[in-house]
Amino acid sequence: MEKRQSNFELLRILCMVLIVGFHMIGQTKMDGCGPEDGIAYYYCIFMGSAGRLVCNTFVMIGAWFLADSEFRPERVVNLWLEIFIYSVTITVICLGIRCEDAGIVTLIQSFFPVFGRPVWFGAEYICLLLLTPWLNEMLDKKNVHRTGRIVKLFGILIIGCATLFPIGHTTPAFSELVWFCFLYLFIGLYKRGEMSGWQKTERHSFVWFLLSYSVLCGMKIAADTIGIEPLRYLYTYFRGHYEALLGFACSFFLFLAFKNWKIEHCRLVNLISRSTFAVYIIHQTPAFYRYMWNGIFQIDVSVENGNVIGYSLFVMAVIFVVSVCVDNIRLFVMGRLVCKCRAYQMVCGRLRKFYQCS
Repeated sequence: MEKRQSNFELLRILCMVLIVGFHMIGQTKMDGCGPEDGIAYYYCIFMGSAGRLVCNTFVMIGAWFLADSEFRPERVVNLWLEIFIYSVTITVICLGIRCEDAGIVTLIQSFFPVFGRPVWFGAEYICLLLLTPWLNEMLDKKNVHRTGRIVKLFGILIIGCATLFPIGHTTPAFSELVWFCFLYLFIGLYKRGEMSGWQKTERHSFVWFLLSYSVLCGMKIAADTIGIEPLRYLYTYFRGHYEALLGFACSFFLFLAFKNWKIEHCRLVNLISRSTFAVYIIHQTPAFYRYMWNGIFQIDVSVENGNVIGYSLFVMAVIFVVSVCVDNIRLFVMGRLVCKCRAYQMVCGRLRKFYQCS
């Protein structure tokens, strides 16, 4: 059983809070808050700017541990099952109550966690897990220098192009999976002491995070208050393109800040953290999220009534509590029934055999 480190687990929770906030703001009328709304406006900018960027941080946390561990097929199968169970169940329920976004397309999509991509990050992360044995070979001591050159090259092709040419997807080497592999190798090299340039910034990593994130948020504030339209475009671009230097720096410095934060083992933090992926799947299943925001919680009404901050924090707390409770039931059932069944053992065995023969 892997021992969870509470500093990283707390970081997972923070990242998921920012992701939920990002989705809530971007998928409701909260995105329309302006300077005239006072503190609610700044709250929306802070909560709504990091949701894409911290996807990098999630991959970095996983890479930090996976880069030194043996391949376990159970990781892949469990994640696949988690997405399948939640996306299918939620979509079927949404069809039953006739949610507007529930239909045959979302139903078919929910049955295929990788190819259907009911939640894009989950699909890409499953693919990354399947590639980790070969990525770890690239991080082996005998290959580490060549891998360093590959990472530098892809850093130029992806980060360089995305930063210098902020015009849509102009990066020639970019795809989510390629980018996740780059992050995995980067963190693996960093852990092995091969990234001396970045390691010099580690001591003041939280300050660097605040500075880089303030630059991003400042673009939006300047665009809205002073009327500098090019900054509005740059804010929208860099907020969405986590492969550009600003997004990469924000997520990496945040990762370093928590990596160096020595906190005591906390069972509550670890309990919540192990269900963060469930929070993500449940609140972003395509058939459900619009109904959740304005069918169940009525976020748009709260915006019109001027109750933005308090109500949105309440909604996020409810989403977390319900998701964690539901996920603990799922984990109990999987541990007692699913993981012991013959089909589960057969799939894990086939995967294990495939990698042993590779």
